[in-house]
Amino acid sequence: MLLCRSVRRLIGGETLERACDLAARLNGEGKRVTLGLLGEDVETERAARAIAAEERRALEEIEARGLDAALSVKLSALGLEVDGELCFELLLALVAAADEKGSAVLIDMERADAADTTLRLYRRLRKLGHDNVSIALQARLQRTLGDIEALAELAPRVSVCKGSYEVPPEDAAVSEGQVRERFLRAVSRLADSATEIGISTHERALIEESCRLLTVAGRKRDGYEVQTLLGVAPELENELVRAGEPLRVYVPYGEDWFPYVSRRAQRIGRQ
Repeated sequence: MLLCRSVRRLIGGETLERACDLAARLNGEGKRVTLGLLGEDVETERAARAIAAEERRALEEIEARGLDAALSVKLSALGLEVDGELCFELLLALVAAADEKGSAVLIDMERADAADTTLRLYRRLRKLGHDNVSIALQARLQRTLGDIEALAELAPRVSVCKGSYEVPPEDAAVSEGQVRERFLRAVSRLADSATEIGISTHERALIEESCRLLTVAGRKRDGYEVQTLLGVAPELENELVRAGEPLRVYVPYGEDWFPYVSRRAQRIGRQ
C-alpha cells in the first residue's frame, strides 16, 4: 500500500522489519523507542490472538537486534471487548515474555469507559509480581488525579499524556489551559510515588515545566523521560537529546493506521 507523505512521517512503516530498522536509527541518535502495532477494537478471539502473536514477534525482534525498545499495547486490540479474561491472558503472556527478555510493556489508556477495566488489569499484573509494565494516564480526564492517588501504593511506572480519545460529557468543556494544569498536577503527584514517569507531550513549555517540577522534587533523569510521537517534532527531540534529557519515541507500525492517524491529525496542532 502506498502512503501519502503526511501519513508516512507518523508511522514507522507497515511491517515490523521496517519499524525495527527505524528504531535502530533512532537508538543511534540517542533516542529510546516504544514499538506499537497499529490495530484496535478487535471483534473476535482469533483477531486478538493474531495481534498478540505479532506483538510477541516484536519482542523477539527487539531482543534479536539488541534494540533499546519497549512494547506498547492497546487492550482493545487484545480483545478487551470480546472477553476480559482473554485480554488478560494475552496481556499477561506478553508482559511475562518481555520480562524474560529484559524489556517492558506500556499499556495504553484508550477510551474513558475502559479506564476502570484497564486499571484493574494493570493491578492484577502488579500483584503477580510484574513491575516491567507501565500504564498511560490521560490528563484530560478529571479522574486521573484520583487514579494516581489510588495507584501510589504500587510505586507505578506511569506515562502522563493529554489524551487524544473522546472524553465523557462532564469533561467536554475543559479548556486546553485546564488540561495543561491537570497535566502538571499529575506530574507533581507522581513525583512522590511513581518509580518512573513519562512526560508525553510535544509542547515545549509543558516539557520544560514538568522537568523543572521533577527536579525541584528531587527527581534525577534516570527517574523520568520525555516521550514523543514519531514524526511530530523531530527538531524538538534532537534539542532534548543534546540537552541530556532522556527521550523515548513512540514508533507505531502496521497496515491498520487510519484510526491512529485520524486522532493525531485532530490534535497535533494543539500538542
